[in-house]
Amino acid sequence: MAEQAPAPASAAEPAPKKGGLPMKTIMVVGVALVIEAVAICGAFMFAGKPAAVKANDLAHDEAAKGEEPVEKQIIEEKFQNNRSGKTYLYDTDIWIVIKAKDEAKVDEMLEKMSAQIAADTATIFRRAEPAQLLEPTLATLQRQIKAALDERIGMDPEGKSMVQQVLMKKYTQYRADAY
Repeated sequence: MAEQAPAPASAAEPAPKKGGLPMKTIMVVGVALVIEAVAICGAFMFAGKPAAVKANDLAHDEAAKGEEPVEKQIIEEKFQNNRSGKTYLYDTDIWIVIKAKDEAKVDEMLEKMSAQIAADTATIFRRAEPAQLLEPTLATLQRQIKAALDERIGMDPEGKSMVQQVLMKKYTQYRADAY
């Protein structure tokens, strides 16, 4: 058996390719990107600027005015407390914050129930612990007064409290039984 020698390479077979980047493909993609960028920029230039924006004066309609807060004074009175064994008078000026749309109904209810609201507030002061009366923010008293007002005045048609906040503008403590 004769060993066969490898056949010499014929001229018909192509030469092996050298390793490198496909320049034709890169140039075609680059030209396509440049054409796309020019087309997009041209479209924006021909489209023009956006329309000018102008404020609408009708933005403050009645609904927005109805949501504005309104302050109402409900009580300016002196209340007493003797839970500490000493009698103190609390000179108070109580205001509430309501929405403008609820103002008429709240005024009507305050007029009808002013004595009941004053009695509820006096009860709150008489039952209050000395620590509650000395709180820097008076949060406990304000929360209790708001709860009493919610019972007397009621809720708005949406089921929310008409009284948004209780403010104690004046709150001065006096010793009433000092000798």
